[in-house]
Amino acid sequence: MTHINFERFDKNGLKPILDKIESQNLKVVEIEADNKAKRESGFLVKKAVLIFESGQKLQLKAKADGTIFQVKLNNKVMPVKHADDLDEAIKEVVGYVKQNEPAYMKQREKQLERLKSALPKTKAVNTSIAAQTEQFQTALKEIKAANEDLTKQIETAKADSGTKREQSDKLKADLKTEEDRTQTLQNELNALKEAA
Repeated sequence: MTHINFERFDKNGLKPILDKIESQNLKVVEIEADNKAKRESGFLVKKAVLIFESGQKLQLKAKADGTIFQVKLNNKVMPVKHADDLDEAIKEVVGYVKQNEPAYMKQREKQLERLKSALPKTKAVNTSIAAQTEQFQTALKEIKAANEDLTKQIETAKADSGTKREQSDKLKADLKTEEDRTQTLQNELNALKEAA
């Protein structure tokens, strides 16, 4: 296989590419491909997004002649030396995904840790109401900062709604969770203030 099937640039048409990727021990869990052509830089181009088990997203754009037009990994353009030889190009792309996976997973873990660490350990033993109030206020500030960060990410995701709709929905869900936590903490803080 040396070229992409441009006529069937959808889930079924991409199956040979998926098979080659998965034979390299990379699991694709979702494919977004509508088989619609658009003109870019003077070329007729079709786009597909492959989402891997780790959450990484690979955007693949193909030209009408069956060669690769552009590859983006997690929104970053990746150079592909063998754009006219699909087998070699797939090896390159698989290399990029595998090489980036540890850093990508670490980044996701850090983001989750930041959110978790913002939550105070409630029901602290022998802690004065004033100290608890201070802890809650600090936690609220940190959560609000995390909420602002998530909101910015949502705005960025909305800018490229086609490929980022799913990411935007996830970020909105995360934001809703954090807003609920913020409200719970605010209620507890109010109750502490009333008790003081």
